[in-house]
Formats: sequence, structure tokens, C-alpha cells
Amino acid sequence: MDYSGAVKPFQTTRMRARAWLPVFAGIALGACATPVPQDQSVTVPSQVSNAYSEMGMRLHLATEADIESSCAGEECDFNRAFYWRVMQLGDSLAKTAFEITPGLSERITRFEFLVAEKSEPGSASSAAGTIVIFRGVQQLSLNEEALSFLIAREMGHVIGRHHDKNSTTSIAFSVLAQVLVPITNIFRGAAALLETTPVMTSMTTASSVVGSRAMIENYKSSQQYEADTIAINLLARQGWDRERIADALAASAQPKEDSDWSREFQMSSMRVSQVGARWQ
Repeated sequence: MDYSGAVKPFQTTRMRARAWLPVFAGIALGACATPVPQDQSVTVPSQVSNAYSEMGMRLHLATEADIESSCAGEECDFNRAFYWRVMQLGDSLAKTAFEITPGLSERITRFEFLVAEKSEPGSASSAAGTIVIFRGVQQLSLNEEALSFLIAREMGHVIGRHHDKNSTTSIAFSVLAQVLVPITNIFRGAAALLETTPVMTSMTTASSVVGSRAMIENYKSSQQYEADTIAINLLARQGWDRERIADALAASAQPKEDSDWSREFQMSSMRVSQVGARWQ
């Protein structure tokens, strides 16, 4: 599947987000007197967060290694079967998510599930509800319980509004880096954020990147725990047995590469195994 052609354009979202440029200035000016907000309830408007996290997801995908060659013969059949497993499990989980999550339909209209032709296992998502599973996950031989958990865990980041919070932090630091220059430069910087090139060189300074990453790392573990909890609850609502999910994750092949995603996957597997049916 060609992921580059599968992602829906966000040009309209980006244009709508321009109306929120004063928000960036407000964040910057407020930051002069107070720290960057860590409260989950303090977020930028959804249009801005959606565009920002979409760009972040695309950047992340651009840094991951592509499949070197196209499939052939039975391999293509296996690829199609995996794609449809992701679609079917995702659609079922999305239906449950909208049924049990108050206010979710007010933030996103639907979840979109994609398989990216990336060689290593991984997953990604955006605030607007795009869930991407890397082709490399296929090599982990996950059964239905384990693959459902992986998809639901990524959905958990969307449901938990983690992208909104991370976008708020990153944008605040990006604009804060410009508060020592004239106020017109703040708006110019905010506009650059929305009109950024793929490398986003004009979006932020090195100090703002370091600052925002450090802040996000402070609450990353709590976001991962919440995403795992949301995933387990989604699956439980569908009738999946929690102990079977733990067994399925423990029995799945572990990623061989040392990456943030592989460590998070292993941590989720251990967490589900340790708490088992005690999850609420």
C-alpha cells in the first residue's frame, strides 16, 4: 500500500487554523509570566492540533525506513490479508470507542486506519484520528488479541487527547522562542508553523525543540499507561478476555531493533501481563 497517497490532505484544516494565529501570541505572552501549561485541559484549538500532529506524524514516517522492494506472489496475499485484518479490527474498535467515550464524536468524525510500507515494526497516530500500523508489525505474527490491543493502544493516544497536549507544549515552546523579538515576528513564526516545509526548519529554534521534548518526556510514561488502560477497556467492552490479551502479547515475537516504539511495546506487554484482570 502506498501510504503517501493514502493520507488525506490537511490543506483545508491548515487554512482554518490560520484564524487561530492570535492564540499562538497569547501562549507566548502568557508564557513570559507562567510555565508552559502541563494541565491536560489546556490545549490549542483542535484545528491547530490536528494540523500540527498530522505534520508531526508525517515527519515521523519520513524518518522510518521503507520496504526496499514490492511484494511478489504469496507475499502480496499475506500483505493484503494483514491490511484487511487491521481495517476490520480497527473499524470494530472505532465503533466501540464512539459508543463508550463521551464527547469523542465532537472532536473527531471518524478513525482512519492505514498500513504504511515501513520495514520495522511501529505505529503512529494523529489528533484527527488517523491510526497507522507499520508493515513491520506483520513480522511479529500477532494474533487477533495482540493486534487488536496494538491498534487500540494507538487509538488510546487519540482518545486520551495526548496529541493535543503534546501539540500545545511544542507550539508554546516554538512561539516562546520568539518573544524577545517584535510581536510581528510572533505572528510570522506562527504562520511559518502552518506553512512549514517537511523539515520544518523555520518552525522552531533548537532551544524550543529541546525544551518541548524535555517537557513531553516528563509525562510520556503517564500517557503510555493511559493509552494501555484505554486499550484494555475498549477490548474488554468488546468481550475480549484480559488474561488472553496478556498471554497473546507475551507470546508474540518481540521487536528486534532497539527503538522507542519497541521499548514501549515491551513495556505495554509487561504491564498488561503484570496487572492482568486487575485493570479497571
